[in-house]
Amino acid sequence: MNKKICFFCVGTGGHVLPVKNLVMKLLDFGVKPDDIIVVTDDRGKQYLKNLDINLNTIQIFVSNYGVIGYVLNLIKIIRTLFNVIKLLKNKNIGVVLTTGAYIAPIASIISVLYRAKFYIQEQNIYAGLGNKVSALFADKVFTSFEGTQNIKYKKIDYTGPIVNTTLNRSDIQRSQNQTIGFMGGSQGSDEINTYVNKFVKSDDNLDLNIIHITGKNKDNLIIESQNYQSIEFVNNMDEFYKEIDVLVGRAGGGSLEAAYLGIPQVLVPYKHGTTSSHQEFNAQYLEKKNFGFVAKNYDDLENFIEETIFKLKNNKLEIPNLPIGNEVIAKELYEQIN
Repeated sequence: MNKKICFFCVGTGGHVLPVKNLVMKLLDFGVKPDDIIVVTDDRGKQYLKNLDINLNTIQIFVSNYGVIGYVLNLIKIIRTLFNVIKLLKNKNIGVVLTTGAYIAPIASIISVLYRAKFYIQEQNIYAGLGNKVSALFADKVFTSFEGTQNIKYKKIDYTGPIVNTTLNRSDIQRSQNQTIGFMGGSQGSDEINTYVNKFVKSDDNLDLNIIHITGKNKDNLIIESQNYQSIEFVNNMDEFYKEIDVLVGRAGGGSLEAAYLGIPQVLVPYKHGTTSSHQEFNAQYLEKKNFGFVAKNYDDLENFIEETIFKLKNNKLEIPNLPIGNEVIAKELYEQIN
């Protein structure tokens, strides 16, 4: 029986899309679809439904109260673990990889039970709790950023992020009419949606085209402008990236994809909940490396868009190249099962 690669990814696009991109690379390498297993939740499956692989959806308890919530609901977590063990029964798991969040500890336990190689892929410069704890069991931690700050672990391998590579920089052509893309991450953002409403109505921005990804169930803005187009959700981001000259958005996984494509960004990092510090650190790093600006408020946002457009029009803006980890990581996983 062939050894199988088992991925654990849940929640938002920032956690799930790297797995999708790795799976596509492994299929290119010749790995059989039956030898790839993905364990995800209801939110994650929407990003993976078009892949011809062994896709499994499970119910996973998510705490709104951090570690305390998980401790108080330990029985639910144990039940989830047993459901996963039952799901993977008689599977010859040779490699386990997780992209973190609340599924990471379960992935680490599965790797121990199956005596499988265990890998972590960390998307942020500041690792989440799930990856931080699970790193104790990992054979290697692949990082998207140089100097990931809070995983004190000797087997860290800086590879760069895992991104969608169906586009490259040569596919991104600057338009004559400057087009600004707004998006609030895979879940949408009320904050950014409010900024869009104000931005479109400003007389200073009448000559700009706006493409706005609102997020599911957040398309409640009434904006009347012939230069404004709203989309609730986008499964394939290629067309969106090809249309825009500047991206205004969060500092999660989408910001790394835009950086890879050389699209200048105005970053509005998420300021609440468990991912706030992650995005703040990501944004500071990307600004320091000249991939964009960090906007702390609406005035910053408008000024940075104006500055970016001016530099684009006058060929004074250079976005550095961003190394990516698709090939390196997929190759290591492939070698472990062959």
